[in-house]
Amino acid sequence: MVYITNPETKMSFYPLSVILSQNKLTGENFTDWKRNLNIVLTSEKHKFVLLEACPPEPAANAAKVVRDAYEKWIVSDDMAHCYMLASMSNVLQQQHQGMRTAADIMASLQAMFGETSTRARFEAVKAIKNSRMKVGMPVRVHGSF
Repeated sequence: MVYITNPETKMSFYPLSVILSQNKLTGENFTDWKRNLNIVLTSEKHKFVLLEACPPEPAANAAKVVRDAYEKWIVSDDMAHCYMLASMSNVLQQQHQGMRTAADIMASLQAMFGETSTRARFEAVKAIKNSRMKVGMPVRVHGSF
């Protein structure tokens, strides 16, 4: 078991990020992986990068609060990006490592494995199972549709 000391609270805790390393994304487990990722990102206050667009890069003379908000988003996105890539299979890592933001990775994964693709897959299998040959139609013609 891994323990990390939090210098602000002087307490030791079991890091939630371990659940990601123990449950790597392989595709079939997308829903569970996403739930675990959300738990980790929420606990470490990085989840907002999946929900909010990156603020525009501030000008050199921008107010400190604007520069700080931008820097916070960049740091949190880097952390989310790393958590996501570190917690997926090597094949998925290679497919997603060049993506710009954590939100881009999540959008790609959602398209690949999310509920909409699951529904589409279900409908396709259902259509195949329910398809019937017409009486008198050659098998060859039936298979070409």
